[in-house]
Amino acid sequence: MEATIEISLYPLLQKNAQENYKHIVLEFLETIKKNKSISIETNGLSSIIYGNYDDIIKLFSNEIKFFIKKHTSVFVFKLAKGKLKYN
Repeated sequence: MEATIEISLYPLLQKNAQENYKHIVLEFLETIKKNKSISIETNGLSSIIYGNYDDIIKLFSNEIKFFIKKHTSVFVFKLAKGKLKYN
């Protein structure tokens, strides 16, 4: 089954410039972009990921767990069935 996820990452409690918001978000995006079974679009507010439901959930299970351990963060996401692309 195809799925679409809209996700936003909000890093909290940044202590220095190495842990700035932009760096942490880009690190997360680069990590998930390595997975060739999904496609991703980014904008200033969120990222939208398209792909197989099981692939997305497996990827997120691993990567979100890693990022929550590494950076104090909040993830907000919406999950829908199908490829909800408007263009």
